Amino acid sequence: MTLSLAVVGCGAIAHWHLDAIDRAGLPIAASAAVDPVTANAERIAQRTGAGAFSSLAEAVSGAQFDAALIAVPHHLHEPVATQALEAGLHVLLEKPIATTVDACERILGVARSAGTVFMVAENAQYWPEIHTVRDLLADGAIGDVVTARSATFFPALGDFYGGERPWRFDRQAAGGGVAVDTGSHWLRPLRVWFGEVDEVVASLGYPRPEMQGESLCRALLRFESGLVASFDAMLTTGAIAPQPLFTLTGTAGEITVEGSGWVKLYDGTDWKGTKVGEQGGYLRSYEAEWRDFYGAVVHGAAPAVPPEYALGELRCALAMYRSAETKRWESVWT
Repeated sequence: MTLSLAVVGCGAIAHWHLDAIDRAGLPIAASAAVDPVTANAERIAQRTGAGAFSSLAEAVSGAQFDAALIAVPHHLHEPVATQALEAGLHVLLEKPIATTVDACERILGVARSAGTVFMVAENAQYWPEIHTVRDLLADGAIGDVVTARSATFFPALGDFYGGERPWRFDRQAAGGGVAVDTGSHWLRPLRVWFGEVDEVVASLGYPRPEMQGESLCRALLRFESGLVASFDAMLTTGAIAPQPLFTLTGTAGEITVEGSGWVKLYDGTDWKGTKVGEQGGYLRSYEAEWRDFYGAVVHGAAPAVPPEYALGELRCALAMYRSAETKRWESVWT
């Protein structure tokens, strides 16, 4: 069965999603490209053969589709997702669900009433290396985990931060800065491996003056198990050296996740580390995400996680913001 899709929000991430659908070979066809910026909608329309529309309401009236990928700025998630769900569409909503917990709860309530498939597009849930590490931990490859580090340092890519007024530089539109936006991809793996975060302490920095939200966040996360891990995120201003994306230290060794897509195990066998599994890569996570969404819509399969699970990253980011103000540990559940 071919799933007919509306692409709502036709910026850079929409193209990443369409690339993943193509790589996965899924029978998903875009029939509507929706964006108030005509040039953005027309680029998706030319790529896919979809009709171009300036609003979701216009697309619902002028095209036929069963599902919507919603990839609009964060502050628009609630009105656009609500409109799509109330129109009876299956929805894959880009993370975060919304910029406040209350808005998230409202969206989730509408989704439950709609009875259609609603998923939050946190692709890190499907990241191959994250699964490899999960399996190594389950096998006791490094003994008991002592601590861990998650680190994401990245430049302001033109496709995502370009133009005269990038919405990601607007605190209200983004809901904050790197912690609430890109940081969620580096928080989700920690939750997959270690469970729920209980409290955080954080410091924020603003090395990019044009960005209203924080462009630097350094935090410690204490999990309900008592484990403490660090979280570092920065939108860089210059060149950076290669370093592991994740480092997990245990009583019997260490595991790293490299930007190259390799998981390395340091267990004393080889001082250079041993590559484990196949070479993965961050972008491969999008393919599995779309397979999950397609299976949920077409075959009624349960998604890997319920949409409520995505509240975890938002709660962590909001607690970091509170901690930066109070200079104290802050509960994630406040």
